Amino acid sequence: MAGSTRRMGGLMLLTDNPIPDADGDRYGFRGHADVLCTAIATTEDLPLTVGVFGPWGTGKSSFMKVCQDLLGKRGLPTVWFNPWKYDQKDEIWHALIQSVLTEIAQKLEERRLTGDLALRERMSGALETVRRLSRAAAWLLARRAAAPLTGGFLTADDVTAAQDALTEPGTEKYLHVNRFEQDFAEVVGAYTDGGRLVLFVDDLDRCTQDAAITVLDSLKLFLGEASCVFVLAMDQQVVAEAAARRINAEHPDEARGRQYLEKLIHFPYHLPGVSFEAIVRHLRGKVTDSHLSGSHELWELIEVAFEANPRRVRRFVNGLNLTAVTLRLNPDDPPSPRLLLHAATLLALRMKHPGFFAALRADPGLWRRYDDAEFHKSDLTGQDVVLSHENPGVRRLLAAVAHRREGFAFPDPPTPTEIRLLTQVLTVTGGLTNGSAAPVPGSSAGGADGTVGEGPGL
Repeated sequence: MAGSTRRMGGLMLLTDNPIPDADGDRYGFRGHADVLCTAIATTEDLPLTVGVFGPWGTGKSSFMKVCQDLLGKRGLPTVWFNPWKYDQKDEIWHALIQSVLTEIAQKLEERRLTGDLALRERMSGALETVRRLSRAAAWLLARRAAAPLTGGFLTADDVTAAQDALTEPGTEKYLHVNRFEQDFAEVVGAYTDGGRLVLFVDDLDRCTQDAAITVLDSLKLFLGEASCVFVLAMDQQVVAEAAARRINAEHPDEARGRQYLEKLIHFPYHLPGVSFEAIVRHLRGKVTDSHLSGSHELWELIEVAFEANPRRVRRFVNGLNLTAVTLRLNPDDPPSPRLLLHAATLLALRMKHPGFFAALRADPGLWRRYDDAEFHKSDLTGQDVVLSHENPGVRRLLAAVAHRREGFAFPDPPTPTEIRLLTQVLTVTGGLTNGSAAPVPGSSAGGADGTVGEGPGL
């Protein structure tokens, strides 16, 4: 994601909004997106389902926005749907259908109003079919039919049985439910002039488990015959685990969850990684403190702590900017570059290892003991060992910022007074934490301020 920036005085805040189009690409997505879009535009056997796989925060939404823009420039119609906005699973499939139908109806109406007589008649017929499909979806929602229709892992026979069960013999207004797929295919054909419609579904891994699987089931049930390409953004591992739990909540089988996705996704596309250099180029100027923005040590810390995850780096920069401004509230005692770099390290610890951060507040000598153990290549002892096991990766992070590390100019560990000052500031400015903090003596459970994790919604 690229997001946007907002300034308040000397403070710059970065949002998590995806980039709006291909021109906003700062992470090298465009070339990859162009290859995928060519495949989407030329594949003959439809429908096609493409899974854009990538971990949380790596730019799936931005990548799909680039694809949507490139497809629009090719003249292919697209619809964007975000199921995360809908809480109840019986609303989600209905919202999905109605979003697509509304988009189609608007374009058909525009063509009806501007076309010749033959086109107006054809568009009028297609619009009537759209209204019929919309009424069918609304009727199904009113009948609370979402659960039997989309709650399971449906085969073709299951779908037929479910639709037949909903059809009341002798009642003409309900018979068209069985023709939903055929009618929808005809509408898409009229809408695209025999071409294809591309439907983007974003943020599946932010939804609840039931909601995510409901969306996937809905695609199979309602849109299975049309000339459509479905592009679904998800964390493959997260959604596979959700599918496994839906199949068997007590004994989830991850292999079965992966098999479910394999049957649904025709083409898995793994999001190309963003280089850390691209992140630095984009965000270096967003670090508002001049002592930090050009610091080789700061960007080494960021790379070790957050690797090349754009969202996590952006959130870190937000917290760092706010912390630096807060530390400068006293103009008679401005923070030194040493203190600012310590603030950055403590912020990374708070976000990545909140349990260790909480322990450090209770025992300010902890950092120095880890630093000495790294320098002397000695073992940790007592509670320090426990903390290391409970916070995997914390020793690597502290080793990366060790003041005796060759090639860098990291300062020696902060004093207890500096730690007390900085941790007090960071409990206000430090943003979300990545996971729950382990309780330590003298601290509350959870993070240092009781915060919880920032992971995806599933």
